[in-house]
Amino acid sequence: MSNRLAFSMIELVMVIVVISILASVSISNFDKNIRRDAIDSISHDIIYTQQLALLDNKHNINDSRWQMTYWKWRYTLCSKSDKVFYSVSSDMNEKGNVNRVESAIDTYNGKYLYQSNYFCKEGATSNKDDSSRVIISERFGIKSISNGGSCKGDVQSVAFDSLGRPHRGVESYSSPNYEFLMKKNCSFTFSFFDEDIEPFAIVIEAITGRVFLEEMEVVK
Repeated sequence: MSNRLAFSMIELVMVIVVISILASVSISNFDKNIRRDAIDSISHDIIYTQQLALLDNKHNINDSRWQMTYWKWRYTLCSKSDKVFYSVSSDMNEKGNVNRVESAIDTYNGKYLYQSNYFCKEGATSNKDDSSRVIISERFGIKSISNGGSCKGDVQSVAFDSLGRPHRGVESYSSPNYEFLMKKNCSFTFSFFDEDIEPFAIVIEAITGRVFLEEMEVVK
């Protein structure tokens, strides 16, 4: 009886089919994990922004522009690169632009939840003191963010007051009148470079500031 030294053609085909199935399942699971990780990380920091506002209780009746100091989640889409990032900060000096020391500390790694607009420049690298988690184009493959509801238009941020209520355009506050308190829900829709990964929308509920996920219906 001769020893068998090779696979038959049918066996080889079956092995290839099994490997292909396993690979497709692995890729699908990887895409789902990336999407889920992005949802968890971004929504965590929006909720964290609200928590900071509740704890900090920013309110100063002797300052006509104090509402500008609300804790704010703000994203940036670089116009000349594919970089997308966000920050969590409070404009403590009321100058309109926040810096590193006005930003929140990342609860995961102890670094600042901050990136400056300089990071948009070609070849610019992230500061070692800043959390890479906010660079969502690199970490999760986020390509773009679009706004809806109260945030529709050029609003790239949501801020929270001492009651946890959401506001838009706090940079425009010139007197404490709650003019930009959101009266309807705000949404941010995140899309991926990989078009096989479904976009997702994070919604900030008007008045309450509750943060939740709105599933997107994708037509292919």
